[in-house]
Amino acid sequence: MKPAAVFKQLSIIHIAICLGTCIIVGILYTLKMQANEVVSSEDGMNILELLVPVLGVTTFAAAYYIGRRKIKAVPKESKLVDKLEAYKSFNILIWAALEGSTFFAAIAFYLTGRTNLLLYALMLGVLLIYFRPLKTRAKEELNLSAEEGDELDL
Repeated sequence: MKPAAVFKQLSIIHIAICLGTCIIVGILYTLKMQANEVVSSEDGMNILELLVPVLGVTTFAAAYYIGRRKIKAVPKESKLVDKLEAYKSFNILIWAALEGSTFFAAIAFYLTGRTNLLLYALMLGVLLIYFRPLKTRAKEELNLSAEEGDELDL
């Protein structure tokens, strides 16, 4: 498989994850709004409002650490496709952590009606979009040589 094809595959996976996340959060928001059960966040703090950000940061940090170890385990002499496969698994780990935290926040919003939880879900969704696959980021993360960078750009 060509490096450009691996990178395009990664972009398609990212788009699918982002769309799925948007659809799920949108459905849960719509269901909650139709039930007219939204609660103001000014009524004190719910334990979920503390748990959601802690879970989000923890899972993201763990996924980043595990993914970086996988990338470092790939020998520098490896083919570019092998390096990109490691980069793909690194990104999928990060996206899974962010998506899981987003779903947790959205479900917590659906169960409690607390608007802060919906805002957490939306912020995590924005982070998911921010960590989209970029060729410049891939070159930097993988420490690619100039020749490998040119091969990726083809």
